[in-house]
Amino acid sequence: MLARVIASCCLLAACAGEFDEDLKAGDNLVELTELDDGTDGGEPRARVCAEGTTTKGIDVSKWQGTINWSSVKAAGVHYAFIRLSDGASYKDPKFATNWSAAKAAGVIRGAYQFFRPAQSVTTQADMMIAAIGTYTPGDLPPVIDVEDDGGLAPSTVATRVRQWVDRVHAALGVTPIVYTGKYFWRDEVGSPASFAGNPLWIAQYTSLCPDLPAPWTRWTFWQYTDKGSVAGISGPVDTNRFNGTLAQLQAFAQGTPIQPLAFRWVRNASGSYTFDVAPTAGVAKVELRVEDYLIGTAAPSLTYTFNVATANRVIEARGLSSTGAVVALGNGIIDSVAATAVFVRQTGEHEYEIGLERAPTTWTTVEVSVDGGLLTDLDTGKQRSPRGAVRYKFAGLGNRNLTIIARNASGTVVDTRTRTLLVR
Repeated sequence: MLARVIASCCLLAACAGEFDEDLKAGDNLVELTELDDGTDGGEPRARVCAEGTTTKGIDVSKWQGTINWSSVKAAGVHYAFIRLSDGASYKDPKFATNWSAAKAAGVIRGAYQFFRPAQSVTTQADMMIAAIGTYTPGDLPPVIDVEDDGGLAPSTVATRVRQWVDRVHAALGVTPIVYTGKYFWRDEVGSPASFAGNPLWIAQYTSLCPDLPAPWTRWTFWQYTDKGSVAGISGPVDTNRFNGTLAQLQAFAQGTPIQPLAFRWVRNASGSYTFDVAPTAGVAKVELRVEDYLIGTAAPSLTYTFNVATANRVIEARGLSSTGAVVALGNGIIDSVAATAVFVRQTGEHEYEIGLERAPTTWTTVEVSVDGGLLTDLDTGKQRSPRGAVRYKFAGLGNRNLTIIARNASGTVVDTRTRTLLVR
């Protein structure tokens, strides 16, 4: 049980009441090691192995000293994550040298930042943006290293990680990678579902396969040891695997962003639901999940019958490439009930359709209010939409409070319902 006991403390520095400003990836993730029987204190782990071939890489910081990158390349290392900074106040003195030398040697490079949520999120994000400059296809997406809670509540940590991710994504046009450990992400960040579209770099030191925190069901990179040995580097180095071949790694490094995935559904007379997903480039199959439970694969349609009638359920469509990588996402809300139901479904980038289905014919218009302001339907140009729904493209991301209002022919409010939508 030692690993779980220590994990409840989470941070080695925090447990000791100290603050170390020169940490590299993994230094705060005490849940990295496991018992020899492959369990975590006797608790079985849900292993997620690679789909096939993996590709070797490393991550480095000033602690590796002067690196002979030509020797590293010759040793079969195809990529390297290079530490930019520990938070806002300590920039790695070896970053600039390693950043240019890795590329010159033909090693695919990526930058990571040890994130300090108690420090200025803007300053940290802007450090990454300035270091990258204009994102160059062929480099790996930037990484936020999430393993410090700064003494903050999980919801606050999650919010600040989201702010970093959104700011860097907006500036560089590429979806950042999240580096973390299972128990830290679960206990100190709260396993927020909104990061499902970010590639996962999981830290877990095991000879088996790692297990993952929600919402991820696949890892893109896995840091499996901090005791690797590589020619060109004196001393131990963190060693990683990419979930795919070298060709797939090179394609991933082109920085293709996660696409929006449009989908819709109808309730059939039998009580089943038929889900239809719009064709999307690069998507080989689509997983449909309700409250993170896989209900099936749409290719491009799926018919499913819910066991219970429940309102206000989160639904997500995950578009997977032929290699199993998440390349497209859509989300919304479904009321799996026979009576009048709210529906929210993604129709485009930051665009959603929100309305009522199976409403009485006496309910003639629908309005949708978000955080107190009425939305204008993109289809009709009206706030009081006569088609039972409002389609709208959001400017602000994150959780938005929806109020769905139905009126009769005389304009009297006959029904009001509220929902919270994660706009992404």
